[in-house]
Parts: sequence; C-alpha cells; structure tokens
Amino acid sequence: MRSIADPDLDETLTDRILPSRARIPEDPPAGDYVVIDVTHFSTTVVELFENGAEYVHVTEERGDEHAFAEEHPRAKIGGGSSEEYTPTEGYDFFNSPTWVQDVDVAGRPTALTSTNGGAAVTDLRLAGGDDVDVYVGTLANARAVADHLDGAEKPTYLVAAGSKGKPSPEDTVGAVVIGRHVYGESPSDAERDLYRQIAKLGKAPKYAEKADIRLNDLVEYDLRFSESAVVPRLDGQKLYDVSDE
Repeated sequence: MRSIADPDLDETLTDRILPSRARIPEDPPAGDYVVIDVTHFSTTVVELFENGAEYVHVTEERGDEHAFAEEHPRAKIGGGSSEEYTPTEGYDFFNSPTWVQDVDVAGRPTALTSTNGGAAVTDLRLAGGDDVDVYVGTLANARAVADHLDGAEKPTYLVAAGSKGKPSPEDTVGAVVIGRHVYGESPSDAERDLYRQIAKLGKAPKYAEKADIRLNDLVEYDLRFSESAVVPRLDGQKLYDVSDE
C-alpha cells in the first residue's frame, strides 16, 4: 500500500507536477495536462457546468468575450470584478464560483479566461500538438478527473497554475491531490483535512480583508473535495464536460 511518504510516488509526482504556469514547456511532451487553478478559475468552470452550461469558451485575452457574445447572443460571459466584487460593466459574472450560482447558464454557451488558469489553458492549446490533451481540475472534481484518466496511454501532467509565475499553495495542493488519485493511493480523510488546512491558510487571511463573497468562494466551493463529477476537457478553445464518455 502506498502512502504519502512513498518515495516512488513522491518521485513520480515531482516529475509530473508543473509548479506554475511559467513552467509549461515551449514544446510540451505528449500527455494529458490538467490545469489546476483552485482560486478560482478551475472551480468556477466546474460550477458553470454544474449549473448546466453547454460549454466554456476560453478566450485568449480578457475582452475577447464581448466578440464571442456578439456571435452567440444567448451566451453568458465572465470578466473581471469591481472593487465591490461584482462583474465589471458588460459582463454577467466573474471568476467566482459563488457568483455563478445566480447566473442562468443552463443550456447556454459561456466564455471567460483568467490571468493564471485560463492563460495556462491557452498556453497549452497554442504550444501543444495533437498528442496534448487539456483538462481542468480542482479539488472539487479531483477524483472525477483522475478516474477519467485512469488507464490512459499517455502520462498525466498536473499544471498548478500559480500566480504571476510563482507557485500558489492551493494549486500545489490541488495538483498533489489529483496526482495521488492518478498515480498512487487516494488521500485518507486525515490527509485531506491537512491538505484543506494548508490551502485555507494560504488564502483565508487575505480574503478575510475582502468582500464576504471571496471567503465564501474559498470555504463553500474551492475547498470541497471530490464532490463534483464534472470533467472539463478542451476541444479547440472550448471546454466540454466529458464525464459521460
């Protein structure tokens, strides 16, 4: 039985985890790449699908969502947030899994990006070839993504998106959790509590000084473990939920 201290598992995860978006190779080797941006791109994407979105179009640049909306009049689009943590003018939502609960996305196209997770998805799309498949993972769908990739012929790489080119504790935790599901034994309840505490301590003090919605994002959505069956996979610029495949 493997444990978190298993040196073979530790070596595998070290080889397969990219600790930030900045570490994505210019020519990525063949593999399944899971982009992990726990706070909040990946979790928001999962919640859009949980609320029935048809797909999530990942724009290359913030602002491209408006052109997408013109081509898809029924679409709901995400952008930046105001100082009061509401969507900036012209947008329906922002990267907040809490906010999207009140947005009617059922059966509709959606579009958004982010400076870390969304940009990492775009980086991999532009740099990768036919042998690179891109998924979006977070703590909430960790087991579902791992189960989907179980037995895959290609190796699975975990891209902890980080922030401004540097690692972030919650994304590293997300990558380790998904990696353990893929390559070793799933975390025990005690280990999950420890992982959750690390991720929470990395963000909660900062969010306590912001609007209540950010702390709610973290506690109610970002730190859930394997409660979602959603498996977002990129096809072109669009993420689709492939959990039924």
